[in-house]
Amino acid sequence: MNAIPETTTPQKTAITLGFWSAILASMFAILFVSIAIATSLLFPMKAWNGIQTYVENFNLLDMASFIPAFFLAPTMVILMACINAIVPVSKKIFSQIGLAFTIVYATIIPTNYYLQLFVVRLNLQSGTLEGLSILAQPNLHSIFFALETLGYGFLSLATLFVSLVFTSGKLEIWMRSLFIVSGAVGIFGVLVAPFDQPYLIFAGLGIWSLAFPISTILLSIFFRRSLK
Repeated sequence: MNAIPETTTPQKTAITLGFWSAILASMFAILFVSIAIATSLLFPMKAWNGIQTYVENFNLLDMASFIPAFFLAPTMVILMACINAIVPVSKKIFSQIGLAFTIVYATIIPTNYYLQLFVVRLNLQSGTLEGLSILAQPNLHSIFFALETLGYGFLSLATLFVSLVFTSGKLEIWMRSLFIVSGAVGIFGVLVAPFDQPYLIFAGLGIWSLAFPISTILLSIFFRRSLK
């Protein structure tokens, strides 16, 4: 049985909005990953040696990937709301839980990035460094890194739950599988982060960087087919 019952006018609106939000989510996710890879290659992040070393080597482009990631969060809320609007009643419990976790993610992650772009950037540029170490991006023991891991952990929970609404057809099975993969590596990151294992987190991030954008691209195809 397809995830979508017979469509009504409100559902057609949700399908159209879902299609465009899936396109935007794919675009923001790909930009996020691409810019992060590019900046890490062009400006390799040095091991954390304190805030003074960070300010001496600070490059504003290191924060460029935060911008598409910031906009990805509210886009994902819209996308999850659209999925919840079109699934059968019997599956809405899963999509509603997914939507709830997405809202938590969309609260944490934009706040975290805005703090970097506003508070951390301006203080670095003005030379006001007192107490800034705990917020600095390269510090893997910082509030930034903890919130980053936690925020994407909630997105991972969201994708795990929403995967349960896609159960039939080759496209839905692929979406379900990719949601499970991206969700599982995110949860893994949350679990290992307190044990100071950043390389395991970055390995999981590499898998997420492939699985998540592909899943949102497939979602756009799913919504597009549902419009016909």
